[in-house]
Amino acid sequence: MPTKVLDLELSKEIPPIWGTERYDRVQVLARYHRRPVSWMSVSNNQWSPVISAEQVRHAVAEQVSWPLWQRLLREAIDEGACQADTLPSISVVVCTRDRTGQLADCLKALLALDYPTFEILVVDNAPSNDSTARLAACLPVRYAREDNPGLDWARNRGIAEARHDIIAFTDDDVRPDRFWLHAVGRAFLDAEVMAVSGLVAPGELETAAQHQFEFAYGGMGKGLQRRFFRLRDVSTRELLWGHLFGVGANMAFRREVFDRVGLFDVALDVGTPSGSGGDLELLHRIVARGHTILYEPAALVWHVHRRSLALLKRQLYDNGRGFGSYLLTCARNGTIPFSTFLEFVIREWFGRWLVRRLVRPAYLSRRLVLAELLGAIASPFAYRAAQLRAKELMKSSPAP
Repeated sequence: MPTKVLDLELSKEIPPIWGTERYDRVQVLARYHRRPVSWMSVSNNQWSPVISAEQVRHAVAEQVSWPLWQRLLREAIDEGACQADTLPSISVVVCTRDRTGQLADCLKALLALDYPTFEILVVDNAPSNDSTARLAACLPVRYAREDNPGLDWARNRGIAEARHDIIAFTDDDVRPDRFWLHAVGRAFLDAEVMAVSGLVAPGELETAAQHQFEFAYGGMGKGLQRRFFRLRDVSTRELLWGHLFGVGANMAFRREVFDRVGLFDVALDVGTPSGSGGDLELLHRIVARGHTILYEPAALVWHVHRRSLALLKRQLYDNGRGFGSYLLTCARNGTIPFSTFLEFVIREWFGRWLVRRLVRPAYLSRRLVLAELLGAIASPFAYRAAQLRAKELMKSSPAP
């Protein structure tokens, strides 16, 4: 059943929700002074074209807790001391490959951002045609082309081409909130913070596949609580899972951190035999090497999940391949002891995450769990193939 998704600013008058005749439920991200407070659900049992403001207010009173309101109010007061001219300049990098239609929507949202000084850099990764270049030429954005196929090749090209010392990454299937960069820029006012990740909310929940990914699999959201990640504060389990650190659709870095820990691993992620994992591996490496990541839910973007079950099944297969390749990379880099790596793989990843869900899939389709398990089994072979391919590419075309 399709669900309408929207956000609601609680510091303003609460309006009715229109355009609900196709939906029996509305999923609302309640925010106070731009900061996410809570998700809430508003039912539309009568399939009415409008949900009244009174119904929405009733849902707010029932589902949005006062302690969270108070916490967000304090943070809103604190951030008033931050003037616009103190915020750092930011380079926004969008890596893309042959998805010009989606990219156009992403760039429209980026060009509407409210922020003092930023640039938009489109990195075209091994394109099959010039449609992305032509789109970029019509817009006030910069364009760079990276001919080595692989998302991490494109990300590294973006780092090399970026003009500013704060570099933010998002994807072409993402629609950043208008104040996304304000939250990112404020986070970097803390000199300790080397990387920032933010909330990735579902941009739509129209299909069964999107519901499965968001509600049964867990989606991309990492919660609504602001959190610092430091090596001394995270367990080995958290360090290896790394799922709370953030995702590539919404992450930003100080340029200097790449001098300290290195660039993205070009053997990982989309466009390589590994399938994914490049974002997770770099975030893991940053924490493992003693640097700080801040998860800031006010840095909000909206992601359009895969709309069909076939595409979702492929995504979860890639998740399995990519996560296994990521773990093997961690073991190779020495960020964890090999015995810890083996114990985690056997007990946590295969035992508790894959096999247990295969036996008791709950709301997630068993076919989707099996797809991820098959990807996990294939990951050592994918990792080996990705390493060989990366070495060949680096011989002929060194990384930027």
